[in-house]
Amino acid sequence: IATAGIPRVTVPRGFAVPFKYYVEFMKANGFDKKILDFSFDNDFVHNPRIRKEKLAQFRAEIRNGKFDAGLRRQILRKWRTRLGGRGAFVRSSSNAEDMPNFSGAGLYDTVPNVKRSAKIIEAVKTVWASLWNFEAYEARERNFIEHASTYMGVLIQTGVDMDSSGVLITKDPFDSENVGAVYISAKRGLGIKVVDGKKIAEQILYSKSSNAVQVLTRSAEDTLLMFDENGGVKEVPISGNRNVLTDLVARRLADVGMKIKKVFGDLKEQDIEWGYKRGRIYILQSRPFIEN
Repeated sequence: IATAGIPRVTVPRGFAVPFKYYVEFMKANGFDKKILDFSFDNDFVHNPRIRKEKLAQFRAEIRNGKFDAGLRRQILRKWRTRLGGRGAFVRSSSNAEDMPNFSGAGLYDTVPNVKRSAKIIEAVKTVWASLWNFEAYEARERNFIEHASTYMGVLIQTGVDMDSSGVLITKDPFDSENVGAVYISAKRGLGIKVVDGKKIAEQILYSKSSNAVQVLTRSAEDTLLMFDENGGVKEVPISGNRNVLTDLVARRLADVGMKIKKVFGDLKEQDIEWGYKRGRIYILQSRPFIEN
């Protein structure tokens, strides 16, 4: 997407910490053996309450695990040189996502607006640990995905304090016969979860054949998330008009979505995470759209 030359579209700079480093970290700290022990623990296997407690303990151990000094230097060097030491989003990407009949979206953690070197390393370990979130474990179990063969990669990406953000699907997810439609979900501010409640986002369907923008729902958000100057994010109240996107911006997003679909061969519908700030569209992620 970054090299496709789509006008007025930016992909924030970033770099990856591949699966290999997660595997090495887990082995160096003996956590790989603990994963195997879970399958022989009858209380863990048969009691969801105990399983939830033990997974929480396991995540805490991972976050406190010893981090390889050489890898630390490589990550911080790239953060300073490639990203300019700016606030970064430390994002998850496991090999148990974007699979047939299993998207895995929303199961793992993102740490937003990390601004200090020590916090970058902490955030990497937090993302690694999120592979063992209770909801993620249960979802893999239901879909017969082997836990010991599931690994976590990390993307460290420059953060942008968005005016609005959301997801875009290059089809109508509600009506397969509505050919050529694009679905957009939008909210003000940063498009990450608010822990204390889920509110309805603005939902739009764009029809290419008629060039029509149909508003399905207006946003019910009464707060938005924005960067905190000290790192992380803060929640601030919203007042006034609940409209998130103009028709012009919705059409621009839909056009960008279809161009991104072509980048990937036009064979699979795309599920795209986007942001918008001062007239520019930012693309944070594109993944195959998985039907529920």
